[in-house]
Amino acid sequence: MIKRIAFVLGALLLAAVVPVQADSISIFSTGVAAGGGLAANATVDAHYTLTSAADGVFNGPAAFVAITPGVYPFTDWMPGTSNARWIGPRSSLAYPFATGNYVYTTTFDLSGLNPSTAILTGGWATDNSGVDILLNGVSLGISIPNGSHTALVPFTISSGFVPGVNTLQFVVYNDVAATGLLVDINGTANPLSSAQRINPVPEPGTLLLVGSGLVGAWLRRRS
Repeated sequence: MIKRIAFVLGALLLAAVVPVQADSISIFSTGVAAGGGLAANATVDAHYTLTSAADGVFNGPAAFVAITPGVYPFTDWMPGTSNARWIGPRSSLAYPFATGNYVYTTTFDLSGLNPSTAILTGGWATDNSGVDILLNGVSLGISIPNGSHTALVPFTISSGFVPGVNTLQFVVYNDVAATGLLVDINGTANPLSSAQRINPVPEPGTLLLVGSGLVGAWLRRRS
């Protein structure tokens, strides 16, 4: 009996400490086609929508891939990356868009993944400024100043995720001229085990309590 209990305790402790290999989160950078790969000039972004816009004419919901990434409309805009392209309210981003906020929204699904282990990393560039990033409608307090169109500014998101579909929003402020958003992003999360898909994930402390209970039961039987 004592050998059996020792085996169970060992298995419980091993389950608590063995690391799980993280899976990639299916989230897309800006300017990516529906089938993957960079989208063509002047096409509608397959994964991001313009859900709020200060401009009364070009106000979404379509967000367009910039005609010429990196040099249009301004030569000081950084080029797109190997994973991302600039997007905006229309394909010609040199149009004098109205002053105010422009909100770009994307979603990603954590079904089959443990949201408490999810993490997103990436970088963003904006014209003019990046006001905020919101996860599931909650401000993350991440912002970048006016002039943040020459290089990606890194960010990391490690909390605020929920099971299933999550919503990520980038708020860009424009000051009466060209405007755009560039996001290069990726993420990982641990997969749920078969048991975790049905029951909540036990904490290591809970596993130890279960093991202690087994030992106590054996001692009572011996006394």
